[in-house]
Amino acid sequence: MIHLKLAAPFRNFQVGLTLVELMVSLALSSILIAGVFSLYLDSRGTDRMGTALARIQESGRFASEFMAKDIRMAGYQGCADPNSVGMNIIAKNPPTLNFANSAMRGYEVTNTSWANGTEFDNTSIETRALIGSDVIAIQRATSADTQLTGNMGVVNANIQITDNALGLKAQDIILISDCEFADLFRATNVSSSGTKVTIAHSNSQNTSNFLSKAYDTSAKILRFSSTVYFVADTGRDDLAGNPIYALYRQSDNLLNSAYSAASFDIQELVEGVENMQILYGERLASGNVRFVPAGTAGLDMTQVVSVRIGLLISSPEDVQQTTDKLTYAMPGEDIKPASSAGATVTHAEDRRIRRTFLATINLRNR
Repeated sequence: MIHLKLAAPFRNFQVGLTLVELMVSLALSSILIAGVFSLYLDSRGTDRMGTALARIQESGRFASEFMAKDIRMAGYQGCADPNSVGMNIIAKNPPTLNFANSAMRGYEVTNTSWANGTEFDNTSIETRALIGSDVIAIQRATSADTQLTGNMGVVNANIQITDNALGLKAQDIILISDCEFADLFRATNVSSSGTKVTIAHSNSQNTSNFLSKAYDTSAKILRFSSTVYFVADTGRDDLAGNPIYALYRQSDNLLNSAYSAASFDIQELVEGVENMQILYGERLASGNVRFVPAGTAGLDMTQVVSVRIGLLISSPEDVQQTTDKLTYAMPGEDIKPASSAGATVTHAEDRRIRRTFLATINLRNR
């Protein structure tokens, strides 16, 4: 008998990858990873760009609103028209000697001595304000729903009001006015008793303790305000080493001292504001309004009825792929790249986004 042994079936075992197969798989994986990474970078760049634009938009809106609030009310002294009702000033070392003239003032910062002859001379704003930018100073009064309640029959009596909603205190410059008269004095003492607040205005810190009239309940009690807006270097740098600029507001503390010892409170308002250019809308005798810079010969600030503001605002970091070499048109001035030959007002050539914001503000009291 013959026994036959069947051979085991042939099995084809996979024992590894060839070099060619390995290289092909690595190439395909690299392409996929590169695609995913490119998609991530594009998405991240778009997100950074969108965030930067949103920050710029927010900064432009805040800066415009801050300034518009003060500018719109320049010259405010209650219902008394500053162009027809003169202010009786009895405060010693007052912030103004002629409210109609000082309610709005503009300056072009061409050097570090631009403030000579003003109360800002030899103060930090004179050297900090960005050269090539503008400065605007506003004086006005702020009011609260406070009424006279006593001592209304005598011109030299202390003023009594219903409440101290304005937070008035000794040394404050205070304005009292109705539609026909206005007096500016310095409070020598502010005291409360029951439902009455008494404001003294003795001649120790005033040239006289006599007001121009005996006011009645139609009068308004207001606190005097003197503020300045300017652009300056914050002293900080962004992640790329670019200097960060900001819009600042400087408030006069209105101390009982001469201009040589002026005291100011300086606040940084909005980061990213690189430049500010301002034109003043002066109403001419013909009735037409011309918009001109502060340094224009013959400009009469008492006839300014509107203000046109331009703000150049940059993103907080570099987000563009290319260097910014654009020219930005601002009111009365073009801001050019730093490398522009002969340019007087320039911006840095970096990869930050920049946008301009323009606003025209009408003065309510003109």
